[in-house]
Amino acid sequence: MSSADLFAGWLPPIVIQRDEGTANPSHEERIWLPMRSSSSATLLHALVSRDTSATFRRQLRNTLRHDPALCLFTAAKVVQEHERGWRPIAGQWTTKQLADWWVRHGAEIWDGSAFLSCPDIQTGESLLQRFMRLDQHFQTLPFSRWLLESDLWWKAAGLSRRSSICQSLHSIRLIDSDQSKSSSEPIKHASNQDAHVAFGKVTAMAAERERLQGEFSDSLESVRRDLAKQLAYGLSHEINNPLANIATRAQGLIASASGTQQADSLQRIVDQSYRAHAMIADLMFYAHPPEPQFESGFSAKHVVDEVITPMRPSLQRDAISIDVDVPSSLKCDGDPNMFGEAIRALVLNAIESIGVEGQIVISVEADSDAKRCLLRISDSGQGLTPDDAARAFDPYFSGREAGRGLGLSLCRVHRIAELHGGSIQLHPALIGCVAELSWPMHV
Repeated sequence: MSSADLFAGWLPPIVIQRDEGTANPSHEERIWLPMRSSSSATLLHALVSRDTSATFRRQLRNTLRHDPALCLFTAAKVVQEHERGWRPIAGQWTTKQLADWWVRHGAEIWDGSAFLSCPDIQTGESLLQRFMRLDQHFQTLPFSRWLLESDLWWKAAGLSRRSSICQSLHSIRLIDSDQSKSSSEPIKHASNQDAHVAFGKVTAMAAERERLQGEFSDSLESVRRDLAKQLAYGLSHEINNPLANIATRAQGLIASASGTQQADSLQRIVDQSYRAHAMIADLMFYAHPPEPQFESGFSAKHVVDEVITPMRPSLQRDAISIDVDVPSSLKCDGDPNMFGEAIRALVLNAIESIGVEGQIVISVEADSDAKRCLLRISDSGQGLTPDDAARAFDPYFSGREAGRGLGLSLCRVHRIAELHGGSIQLHPALIGCVAELSWPMHV
């Protein structure tokens, strides 16, 4: 038998302070003991279950009785528990007491981050070879002497000095709680065949967690939209009217401006007022969008051309080239005006990211199997991180650091896609970004 057959990995580390007995102990040492393959199912059950039944306790006792490393690990943990509480340690312990510790703490001790420091493959294999020989030796010893001979395990594990735990274990005699049972009563041996029960519970817990996460995400999205709706209504009432006043007065003053510089300054006031108004409109759209006006079989190329044609002069001034590859035969279903709004917002987002001198490529392809058309808008602008891409459609997220605007127009695109049963994603690329809009295709 190889160590890989006997052991399934490592038990959680036993943390021993090197400066025990001082006012401020420090320099902790982590001791690793192996986990027997035959014990893994029982330990997994203790991790995922709050089972306190007599059957499970008996299985725990039997597992401890056949696994020297697990027995030593549990005894060391119980000693540490007694030392922290300044409680005296009895001269003899039963497997029942050790099993009770697992019932109390089995779901608490598995800290994934602690295993980042476990022995590497090369060191681990050497350790496991020593532990395998120790395990075989301890199977020949009386159970009552396991803790008295525990120094062999500490030495194999590489403990640099004797600690109070070692000394305490030397004074403890183990007793098998089930020895007094009638020999006619069968004792269930722990087996890897029991693992399917524990793994079934893990799978059920994972499924339940995913369900709860989904419900939480839906609830969070609903609350977020309600807050956005309240904010949008408040902004619309409190800010739109002053913005309209500012824009109107500034427009009136342009005609009587004393010079070009003054007229340009007034025009900037008008432009920024309209920009603020558009941002509030985007937020209102996100919170309370209008019903789409569905049309069957509209031309995707026609909508794209209608959006891009008015933009070409300004794109040429900024030295931004734009290539459009949309089949004339491709037909879509939905609201063509909203489809155009989504394309315009994504192109403007690309333009803002590029600034000057760059390239935008718009392509649409049919996915007949999914009954979807996939519109992609690629740009050579500033890239963005995966985290920014995941949050880009949040109306409260500012992507200004990534050169991607305030995100309000993008949250509008997200709502348009949702209203049509589609989706929108931003994919970070080697250069720039690729926006992918999924839209219902006419079939």
